[in-house]
This record gives sequence, structure tokens and C-alpha cells, in this order.
Amino acid sequence: MPRASSEGPIIPAPDGVSVAIRVSPRAKTDRLLGIVTVADGRRMIKASVSAPAHEGRANQALLQLLARVLRLPRRDLSISAGAESRNKFVRVQGDPQQLLAKLSEEIANLPAG
Repeated sequence: MPRASSEGPIIPAPDGVSVAIRVSPRAKTDRLLGIVTVADGRRMIKASVSAPAHEGRANQALLQLLARVLRLPRRDLSISAGAESRNKFVRVQGDPQQLLAKLSEEIANLPAG
């Protein structure tokens, strides 16, 4: 499993990136909320989705949200770890440098928490 660090929630890989995300299901809206540090010191992107955490609905809503925010096809994203947890790793396939730039731009506008 990838390991998010205190440096940030994006972990480069040879064919893409992994993104550490903490998800809150059953929220009012689907959106990225900011960067949070969890109890073990890892930094993660905090996201909310309106779908319930039942039968994978929150996971699918999260992947749709990220695909929309990053302007990528949904097929390029998958849950690589934490499917049953609030803390997840999302695998994003593509050119690592382009993805790092795109993700860095998106999270730069999020509040730190």
C-alpha cells in the first residue's frame, strides 16, 4: 500500500500517482474540502460525498468527483487501498509529471486543516 507522508497526499508512481484521501459520506455536496493531517501524521485530501457508504456508493461518488475535478476519464481512477475505510488511496493512471502538476494546482487552492 502507498504511504502518504507529512510532505503531502500525492505519491508518484511509474505510470501515474496515488492520492491519499479521507472521505466523509452522506454530506450535502460532493467536493474537496482541504488538506488534513490524520492521527498518525499523514497528510490527506479531505473530501465529502453525498452518497452513503453502502455497497460502494461513496467510493464511486469519490471517483466521479475526482475525475470531474481533474478533468480525466473516470476509467483512469480506481481505489487502490481502503475501499472499506474513510482513509483511501486513489490510483490515477497517466503521465506522473502531468498528474502531479494538475493535482498540485487543484490542492493549492484548498485550505489547510
